[in-house]
Amino acid sequence: MAEKTVYSLSQLTRSIQNVILQHSNKVVWIKAEIVKLNYYSKSGHCYPALVEKKDGKVIAELRGNIWNTTFENINRKFRTVLKEELKDDMTVVIQGSVTFHPVHGLALNILDIDPEYTLGELARARAETIKKLQEEHIYEANKARHLPLLPKTLAIISVETSKGYQDFLNVINNNQWNYKVHHLLFPAILQGDRAVSTISHQLECIEKYSEVFDAVAIIRGGGGEIGLSCFDEYSLAQKIATFPIPVLTGIGHSTNETVSELVSYQSFITPTKIAEFLLQKFHDIANPLERASEKLEKELNWLFKDQRSGLQETARLFNSLTVRAMDRNKSELTRMAQSLLTDSKERFRIEQDELKHCARRLQDTSIHTLKDSLQKIAFSEEKLRLLSPDNILKRGYSISRQNGKAIRKPEEIDPEVVLETSVYGGKIFSRIEKTEKNSTHEQ
Repeated sequence: MAEKTVYSLSQLTRSIQNVILQHSNKVVWIKAEIVKLNYYSKSGHCYPALVEKKDGKVIAELRGNIWNTTFENINRKFRTVLKEELKDDMTVVIQGSVTFHPVHGLALNILDIDPEYTLGELARARAETIKKLQEEHIYEANKARHLPLLPKTLAIISVETSKGYQDFLNVINNNQWNYKVHHLLFPAILQGDRAVSTISHQLECIEKYSEVFDAVAIIRGGGGEIGLSCFDEYSLAQKIATFPIPVLTGIGHSTNETVSELVSYQSFITPTKIAEFLLQKFHDIANPLERASEKLEKELNWLFKDQRSGLQETARLFNSLTVRAMDRNKSELTRMAQSLLTDSKERFRIEQDELKHCARRLQDTSIHTLKDSLQKIAFSEEKLRLLSPDNILKRGYSISRQNGKAIRKPEEIDPEVVLETSVYGGKIFSRIEKTEKNSTHEQ
């Protein structure tokens, strides 16, 4: 049996390296997607993860190497052509060669990346986003929102420390007319990979209180035109297009507008232009009001002057007519006063005689009534006198009592109790021998 040959792992990897160096060391152009850039700031090197997808599935994968000097050159070209830096989730055309390292394994040594191809891919993706928004009939939706004639409350999505946001505040807060725009900052990242998610999140927060705000301003400034491709993303553009209140964009660039700007209510080159737009809204109302106020004041002054002159003339004529009328009617007024005085005296005399007559009648009636009442009282007194117990007893009647109670019937008598009998002139106390009922009073 032949003795088996055993190789070390390093011998195997070196063998693979030699084969690749002999047969696959030529430079080629390759289309791939960078799913993660893997940039190391300390060394300046990148180790991008490259994939090819079909129907959403990865069908090929390879690690790349971009050494620091090469990466700087590539990034410079991307910033010039794309206005973007090399980053995750970019589809690129790469110039490179396959290498194999015994420790680090198989990799694509990247020498260059063509930004023109990526620019075309971004333009294609941008066009697809616009087409999709138009097909969904929401491309013009935010432009149809109602912006008040005087926008006074504003939600701002920006970075608190950004120059664009500070420029906006300076114009709004220090305007010479003291117009007041109430604003509230919703901080977000406005460039790079996280821009879409943070802006979308803040739009969702604002939407919960959309009735409080007149509009939303997305403000970005100080970063030039680098990192604007996030504003071409469909998800962000769709959220802006369908937002329930107007969205104003000022993201600070002078080239073609991003999709987010195209679907917003109105876009501005810089944040300062948004501030000037809002102040102009105040001007559009304040200037006509000021002119109308001046005109109204002038008209009122003229009217008051005219009315004052009219009133003075009327007063003069009235005084003149009053004097003449008083002179003309003085004798007539005197006669009327005398006649009124005479009539008053006669009426007073008649009323006085009538009162005297009524007084005499009242006196006679009162005397007659009093006499009649006295007679009735005297008759009642006599009747009461005749019916008094003393008069009854004087005629021979008596009243018998036991225990202070008058006896009306024989059966009410207690034979054991002394009988007290009241007669005219005194009382008789006696004991009961016998009682007898009267048959005529039996019931």
